Amino acid sequence: MADAAPRRIAFQGERGAYGDEATGAFFGDSVTRIPCPTFRAVFEAVAQGTVDGGVVPMESALAGPVAEVVDLLLEFTPPLSGELRLRVRHCLLAPPGRTLESLTRALSHPQALAQCGGWLRKHHLQPVPEANTAVAARRVAQEALEGTAAIASKTAADLYGLTVLAEGIADSPDNATRFLAVGPAVPPHLGSRWKTSLVITLDNGPGALAGVLTAFASHGVNVARLESRPGGVRAWDYRWCLDVDGAVDAAPVKAALSEARSACTSLRVLGSYALSD
Repeated sequence: MADAAPRRIAFQGERGAYGDEATGAFFGDSVTRIPCPTFRAVFEAVAQGTVDGGVVPMESALAGPVAEVVDLLLEFTPPLSGELRLRVRHCLLAPPGRTLESLTRALSHPQALAQCGGWLRKHHLQPVPEANTAVAARRVAQEALEGTAAIASKTAADLYGLTVLAEGIADSPDNATRFLAVGPAVPPHLGSRWKTSLVITLDNGPGALAGVLTAFASHGVNVARLESRPGGVRAWDYRWCLDVDGAVDAAPVKAALSEARSACTSLRVLGSYALSD
């Protein structure tokens, strides 16, 4: 009997991007990684069944939530199958033979440039925005522009034949991104901790949100994330996105959800999933 075909997992960007790294960290090397040009393309591929799953960034420890991804989760409501926190180590990459002293500018995604802003100023390098970190690395490798380097991952350096001139150049040592696996493909080797994501709408009145939060607090359930997003129907209406610690079928979470529903106009569980160790 022939072996089953490798699972196909979509991510936004190109090979060597941090989404590519997260896909490998989630699923290992046995899957086929499918680069997509946009986050929407990842969700569409999952919804259409042309891939078995997708990997998307939910939140940066330094820059906060990825608003576009949050909105796409609410639009497409795919199954949520796992969470991974990937440490992001920005590196300065250049063609072989270049030195740091010979450089005048660095290409990268605007967020990466901002996260390395102090380091770039210290070394008198002009930040130049690119579509993403992997595109920056590929361009520097292919065009070998004078005085130009890229800020990207060590994986991108290996992939495009670039030299790592400096490693770990972000201004904060706590640079990490929280990724979600979406779609039916469940990553292997997830841990024992669980999280449940939900979206609620409320009447616009005093204490409405407090009533929901009290329901979770009274049952000892921690609200790990809370943010508002536009309601999408009327101006100034909002949906509230919550992540709570625990699986949806755990007794404290079940009890808290039951109580919270009475304080909401609507409550929908987006998914319950394990966290990678």
